[in-house]
Amino acid sequence: MKITPKQYAISLYESTIKIDKLQAEQRIGNFIEILKKNNDLSLIDKIIQQYYKYYREQRNISKIEVSSTKKINPEILNKIIQKFEKQTEIEEKVEESLIGGIVLRVDDNLLIDGSVKKKLENLKKSIIKI
Repeated sequence: MKITPKQYAISLYESTIKIDKLQAEQRIGNFIEILKKNNDLSLIDKIIQQYYKYYREQRNISKIEVSSTKKINPEILNKIIQKFEKQTEIEEKVEESLIGGIVLRVDDNLLIDGSVKKKLENLKKSIIKI
């Protein structure tokens, strides 16, 4: 049976959660050896993504990704953070392809797409239907 990146991530998290730094380093070394033995080193990026996702779930932390065409004013970012009752981790991305506006994703789910690009796509679809 093949082990998924999520299964690897959960086992790494659970095996390192309540130990000191030296023990954690040793377990991570052992974990790398297991990946080598199973020919799964190519999964490391996916495992890391799953690890952080599981970490946030266990600690009740929301990941908020804010995309816009330029850096957002810190006051606006703070207002976005205040809308959430959970502890939040914010990641800001600059995407010039959006043309303008903002896209907000929470925990990898699209919440708001207020980009000019999306509005133009919707307008195009409306025109095509006519």
